[in-house]
Amino acid sequence: LMLGPTADDIADRGATGSTRAGIDALLAKGRRILPALLDEEVTAVYAGLRAATEHSDYQLSADAASRYVCLGGIRSTGLTSSMAVAEETITLLATIGLRAAMRDPDDLRAARLTPLGEAGDRPYQRDGIVVCHCERVTANEIAAAVTAIIPAHDIDGLRRRTRALAGRCQGFYCAAEVCALASAASGRSIGEWMGLP
Repeated sequence: LMLGPTADDIADRGATGSTRAGIDALLAKGRRILPALLDEEVTAVYAGLRAATEHSDYQLSADAASRYVCLGGIRSTGLTSSMAVAEETITLLATIGLRAAMRDPDDLRAARLTPLGEAGDRPYQRDGIVVCHCERVTANEIAAAVTAIIPAHDIDGLRRRTRALAGRCQGFYCAAEVCALASAASGRSIGEWMGLP
């Protein structure tokens, strides 16, 4: 079950954190729909900035010279309005001379993507103990990333190199062990890996 968003307008474009008040408000709203929600733990919290503009409404436009269609400033209603936006996009494409032919839904194939954690050969995964189960990252891969010629030097670098902490749980279940392994392999404190002062 996914709850959200909170849709708070803030001036700081770098503020991507979540708040206790925001989570509590979402849980309260979710409880009205599903009372048993109180019995479940929060698996992950996602925060970010919206594609907001100085305008209060969507910015949908087309430029024939560039053969370009812009669909911008779409906020919370983007999910529920996606079909209408798609129809408007077809209209915009037609205004600049591009035609999008309708296809029979039975002819469409669902995209099947391999999870990034399984996308390629990972030699350090052999004989390793899995520490990040969402992305199947092993202790060997953490050690290799930390001791490489150009090593990962913080959690974000480690995440980019190995995909650890980047799966469904966003590090909820594996962050402590991943940081402990990175600390042991590098000789740096867990606090340094976490970016703590």
